[in-house]
Amino acid sequence: MTNKKYLNTKRRIDFILSVIIFLVALPVMLLIAIGLTIIMQSFPLIIQKRGLTEANQVFNIFKFRTIKTNPSQQTNRGNIFFKPDLSQYVPAFCKWLRKTGLDELPQIFNVLKGEMSLVGPRPLTIRDLEILKHKHPKYYSARNLVTTKPGITGMWQVFGNRNEGIQNLLDHDLYYNEHASLWVDLRILLGTVSLISSGKHTDAVFPSVNDGKEFKTLSNTQTLTNY
Repeated sequence: MTNKKYLNTKRRIDFILSVIIFLVALPVMLLIAIGLTIIMQSFPLIIQKRGLTEANQVFNIFKFRTIKTNPSQQTNRGNIFFKPDLSQYVPAFCKWLRKTGLDELPQIFNVLKGEMSLVGPRPLTIRDLEILKHKHPKYYSARNLVTTKPGITGMWQVFGNRNEGIQNLLDHDLYYNEHASLWVDLRILLGTVSLISSGKHTDAVFPSVNDGKEFKTLSNTQTLTNY
């Protein structure tokens, strides 16, 4: 399948699946929104500006609010992969949302708008991108090589290892950018379903010691040391 044909087919699949997911998940999202409004005592949705870099695939992302507003959250922690200090501001219900990945459901709207795909590289917040830009400028620049549309889930999100830092993220980003196919997307989606159903989704606030499971076709020798 040619790249253009793959992208056109992927966009159609994204749209159809997103409509189905939206219709099926709408009652769940409404219940979550009501619960968050009561627990957080604020509007349940947040809008974050995210991108692959500050100039690459930048857009406003929709997410459920899971962290209570606190001045300490504004500090620069310097590590985008581990932010356990924020866990004290995450109520139990919100922790469950993050562990199941249900806090990401509103991103369906981004997919419907064509800003995201169901599968693609992880878009990062502008604050995290600034940290990458200053601490890992070569790796940050290398991410500009990624032309694939950001995704709700993706190769790094399912098979990556945040314990290995930025190089692991970019290894997966560039590998997917070069080898993306409907078969690869299917494997990632099936891996995502497994994570959600088991409640083992991890993030920077609630990371796992054994985070990630290597994608078998990703060579361990493929690194970004030349960038």
